[in-house]
Amino acid sequence: MKLEQELKELPDAPGVYLLYDTNDAVIYVGKARSLKKRVPAHFRGIGSGNVFSPIGQEVTELEYMVTANESEALVLEDNMIKRYKPRYNIRLKDDKSFPYVRITLQEDFPRVEKTRTLVQDGSRYIGPYSNVKALDGLLKSINRIVPIATCKPTIVPGKRKRPCLKYDIGYCTAPCVKKISKDEYAELVQEYTLMLTGQHDELEAHLKRLMAKTSEAQEFEKAARYRDRLRAVQRGRQAQRATYWNQLPGHRDVLGLARTGPDALVQLLVVREGRVIGQQPFPLTAPSELPDETVIEAFLKQYYLRATEFPEEVIVSVPVADSPFLEDWLSQRRGDKYHVSIVHPIHDPLLSLTQMANENAKFHLHQLIERMARDEGRKQQAYNDLREALHLPEEPAYIDGFDISTLQGTESVGVCVVFKDGLPFKKGYRRFKIREVEGQDDFAMMHEVVQRRYRRLVAEKSPLPTLIVIDGGRGQLNMALKALETVGVVDLPVIGIAKTERPDPDLVYVPDQKTPIMLPNDSQGLRLLQRVRDEAHRFAIAYHRKIRQIKGLKLTLTDIPGVGVKRATLLLQHFGNMETLSKASADEIAAVPGITKKLAQDIVEHFA
Repeated sequence: MKLEQELKELPDAPGVYLLYDTNDAVIYVGKARSLKKRVPAHFRGIGSGNVFSPIGQEVTELEYMVTANESEALVLEDNMIKRYKPRYNIRLKDDKSFPYVRITLQEDFPRVEKTRTLVQDGSRYIGPYSNVKALDGLLKSINRIVPIATCKPTIVPGKRKRPCLKYDIGYCTAPCVKKISKDEYAELVQEYTLMLTGQHDELEAHLKRLMAKTSEAQEFEKAARYRDRLRAVQRGRQAQRATYWNQLPGHRDVLGLARTGPDALVQLLVVREGRVIGQQPFPLTAPSELPDETVIEAFLKQYYLRATEFPEEVIVSVPVADSPFLEDWLSQRRGDKYHVSIVHPIHDPLLSLTQMANENAKFHLHQLIERMARDEGRKQQAYNDLREALHLPEEPAYIDGFDISTLQGTESVGVCVVFKDGLPFKKGYRRFKIREVEGQDDFAMMHEVVQRRYRRLVAEKSPLPTLIVIDGGRGQLNMALKALETVGVVDLPVIGIAKTERPDPDLVYVPDQKTPIMLPNDSQGLRLLQRVRDEAHRFAIAYHRKIRQIKGLKLTLTDIPGVGVKRATLLLQHFGNMETLSKASADEIAAVPGITKKLAQDIVEHFA
């Protein structure tokens, strides 16, 4: 009753709110343009079965703070998330450790150094960077072309009698022994900054002006140095792969997203003057029940609160609901006449950039998860979680995972992937062309694949897995059990794992139990099952595509971003054939279950 009264008394003002559970722990921190309108949204539908947010079911207490404006609320929200680390909030992992490049502009002879703290001391800070090793390589490569000092102490000209080794190898101009004038050194600092921030066109123009100026003054030695630096910059640019977005003017940041369970990763592509000059992966902790739009929005707020350089456009792979506020806030942070736009592209060439970012995000997230899987503590916890939840007789150190890939029963295939000691064992992977089943019958296909897999293992007297994971629900699980019976394999643990619509977690089906098991989202055991299921799905899709390519079956629907095999199947089942679909209107396509109006418009434009 107290909570209901507090919700009614919330002010119609911007601010930050904290939600507590029964243990007096903060489980969520949120920002609101209007506390009165935003906070009650977490509690709508409770008791009716139509819950807007799963968070509201656990809340017993509410606390809020009013702020002067929404921008102030954004900063306060970030501080509260860092302090309390609520489990329903999205957080950058290890955000305190991200380094910056510091250029000490307040000094007569500025130095370049790495730092993890921002101080208002007149220095220029560029970053943050997510990978220290990559940053070291970047600074080293720039220093070869633009040799400014990287000393730790402040440079006092004349204090040293002789320069250090860096001067001898061409990595420094030795201002400490007056080998360079203050004005010349200032030009070097400007060039270094332009190169570090990716402004190569401006840098080349700057060097050409200096080269022409010194040539006219008959300072040919200086002109030669500018010429050499210009050539080095141009060689570095020519090394980049030519792409058809190279001609796009302006500076952009491109955000791609990949997710597996509660693990997520945002891939930041840095595009300057139409060229991809760098990338940075940022791992996140993101509850799986939150949609992709929320994850990208949370990253935007947290990353650009720490950023020191702002592009003209931020390209996102999914729409962001709070774009107008974020655009105004980013424009204020940028601090010049340019307005920062947040763009969700649906056409090339920007669409290709988001696809590249998404692919790189998937790759880096896969690497991250594999590194975590090698962690003995996490692996043992996963085994313990599964033994307890599934009542396994031994640790699931050897797992087989199965999936089927088909499109309206054509060129159907099945796969088996193998995990040993928590990691993919690719030598054990097997692929199966469906031989005995005609038409669209996923259950019968699963029966065939499982039967063929274990008939052979039994005949060869090969070791059997300690756990079988089936991608699917009760129907697929039952068919797998029948297949095992036909080859004489009994008492082998078999489970099915099925994705559900968010916010529900994945469901785990076990034999002889009507109700599926719901493992906690942060369970290491669930993460292991999800990795097996996702790897089987990836392997099956790849094999199915290969078969289609060999057969010359180019399914143009799956070339459309957002249309996978399942949606393509629904569309073809609804319209009968590709020709009828190609003539349908956006409204007719949007009437198909699972097809949004935006996706329907993309499909119409694809055929047009």
